[in-house]
Amino acid sequence: MSKRKEGRAKDRDGFYLRRGYQHFEYKDPHTGKWRPKSTGKKLIKDAKPVKEAFLKALGTGRYTPGNDRMKFIDASGMYIKHREVSVAAGTLRLEKERLKQLQRLITKLGGQNLSLAGITIDLVRRYQQARIQEGVGPRTVNMEGQLLRSILKHHGQWKLDATYEPLPEPVSEAGRALTPEEEVRLLDAARSREEWFVAFHATVLENEAGMRGVEIRNLQLKRIDLKGCAIRLLKSKTKGGVRNIALTPDAIASVNALLQRASTLGAFQPEHYLLPARVDIVKTDSDEKTFRTRTYDPTKPTKGWRTAWRKLTAAAGLKGLRGHDLRHNWVTSHAEIGTPQSVLEEQAGHLSKRMSDHYKHISERAAQKAADELARVKAEQRVEARRRLAEQNSLWNGHRATSEGHPTESVVN
Repeated sequence: MSKRKEGRAKDRDGFYLRRGYQHFEYKDPHTGKWRPKSTGKKLIKDAKPVKEAFLKALGTGRYTPGNDRMKFIDASGMYIKHREVSVAAGTLRLEKERLKQLQRLITKLGGQNLSLAGITIDLVRRYQQARIQEGVGPRTVNMEGQLLRSILKHHGQWKLDATYEPLPEPVSEAGRALTPEEEVRLLDAARSREEWFVAFHATVLENEAGMRGVEIRNLQLKRIDLKGCAIRLLKSKTKGGVRNIALTPDAIASVNALLQRASTLGAFQPEHYLLPARVDIVKTDSDEKTFRTRTYDPTKPTKGWRTAWRKLTAAAGLKGLRGHDLRHNWVTSHAEIGTPQSVLEEQAGHLSKRMSDHYKHISERAAQKAADELARVKAEQRVEARRRLAEQNSLWNGHRATSEGHPTESVVN
């Protein structure tokens, strides 16, 4: 600390004014250098509690000032490197996708050299507003906000708990049920192009067996029982997801088609996946030209068919339809034909409260429809029964009248 600053710091309990706000200096534990710190307060009496809290956090290691000047791009890259060894592949893939949008927009708003210290609540709010204007839903924006929070916390720089507010999310529905016409359009579009082969058969399994996309992606050959016309899951999204799934003829046909494809891609061991992961190998030849070779690894599951799904749903006029909506469609179809809920829950593995309530609602409607149909049939049967009874009574009365009009003749002696 300079002699000039040291002198005036003693006079003012370690504080000095800069641009109208009380500042103090502290020693950075990472560099050993003295650095200025603003309290954001104009009066010393208000600045003292801020300084005390800061120094306490600094002493306990809950604040790492050496990271606040780190560029956000560098900090987010370091965070992802850590996540590569600490989370599942699916979680990492989702975080990388969210990070692309986060890096793109937040550096546009705050500058390419944006530091962690420059991520203020004002910047976060402008980010939220900009994403909504881009047509992104509140839930997606909130998940990106959560990723931003995790990056800052990873580097000890998250200080917005008192001011950060996630966007309000609308209550989600259980899902969307398709009309028969929409189902036909979806399936016809999915089978119309060869590059949508996997997406088509995955669509059938979701729609005909109620399987989740993650269950299809992670399905191993040993879980498929063609003789028993079933898939026996021992791992799923939830504990309730462990189950045996009965397959319809269409679902069996799709499983067979995917098994043939898996065989050509080298999947033949019980532990191999029905949908092997695609692997792109980049090589350089003697002329230093690079070329890409595509192969498949049956010991790893595919990342998915999201691109194909978006294209085929748009082609079917069903843009925005989710793969999970097909599971909802499957539940609705079972409810409409009167499948007992206990049977459905055993097949589905787990029904959320909203989906369970939806099932009960559809079942009640189906039950009312069945009751109305029963009443109609009963009414028709009674009308017909009365008609037959009336005919029988008419015949009986006619026979009786005839008998009374021709009395028995007397015997003449």
